[in-house]
This record gives sequence, C-alpha cells and structure tokens, in this order.
Amino acid sequence: MIATRSPASTERALLLVDVFSHFRFEDGHDLSEALLRTAPTIAALVSQCRRRSEPVIYCNDNFQRWHDSWRGILAYTASEGLPASSHLLEVLYPASEDIVLLKSRHSAFYHTQLVPLLEHLGTKELCIAGAATDACVLCTAIDAHVRDYRVTIARDAVAAATEERHARALAQMADSLGLCVEPGEAWLSTADA
Repeated sequence: MIATRSPASTERALLLVDVFSHFRFEDGHDLSEALLRTAPTIAALVSQCRRRSEPVIYCNDNFQRWHDSWRGILAYTASEGLPASSHLLEVLYPASEDIVLLKSRHSAFYHTQLVPLLEHLGTKELCIAGAATDACVLCTAIDAHVRDYRVTIARDAVAAATEERHARALAQMADSLGLCVEPGEAWLSTADA
C-alpha cells in the first residue's frame, strides 16, 4: 500500500525490511533484542532520508494476515508481540510521506509492488536495513543485486538473532555478491560527495 503523499523521484531509497514483528518464533527474543539495539541507527537513517526527500520504503511481513492493511499488521505486532514490538513501533512508525508494502515471503521483491514502485521513483540505488541479516535482508539483497540495483547494506542498521549469523551474512553479501557493506552514515555521506 502506498501512502497518500509519494516522495519525489530520486535515484536513492532506503528500504526497511521487517522492522516490525511479534517475534513469537524460534530465536525471536534474541532477534528482537538485536533489532532494538539497531533501532536508533535505523531511526537516524530514516530521519536523514526524510529531510533529503529520499524515499523511505518499509516492506514488512504480513504474517499470513491477508485481510489486514499495513496499519492492521503493525497493530497486530504490538498486541501479540513481545515488549520490543511496541517499542519498535514507537521509534520507527512510518510517516505520511513514507511508503509501506507488505510481503508474504523472505524477499521484499517476491510478489510485491516493489519493482514497479522503484521504477516509478527512478531508483537505482538501495540502502537496506532491518531484519534478519541472514534471512529476509539477505534474500532482499540478492534479489536487488540480480536486478542491477546498486546495493548498500547498512551494517549497523541490520540485525540477526546471533552475532555469528549476522557476521556470516554480512561477509557473504560483501564477499560473494560484492555488495557495499558499510555504516548507514557512510551511505548517507555518499549523497553529499
């Protein structure tokens, strides 16, 4: 679903993957704690992108709740989730100018409106943040890469249930795919260069 006001066309966009969840699954508590630690960095990235009129795109799991709007999905994560769920909503809730899409599988590209949206915006470069580094972020990064987007993984704005899984996924994206893995602030600074 697209927000009422769409951001101006830009070659860069921030893509937030699964920053909202109920975390009621194996390793969910550990993932929620890791994502909470990254939340201030994600919030800073979001704030900077909004100030620059660079699109902020949320793509979140729908938890197989096919009749719910994205607002309903986010409310569901707060009502059914661990305490971290409500805190993440408070810190990262989409603004009116942001775009929110729902997904049903790992990749933000899989059967969503993301590709036509990015084409409409003229986006060539994506910075990916969110969770989990070794699952949905990795799958989304691979799909973005094969579609020839310039991909940056904001290494301080992604999270996994364990540090080992986080580090392994970052290394795979950098070494095997040749993606840029750097702090979110570094990605922001490239727009000023």
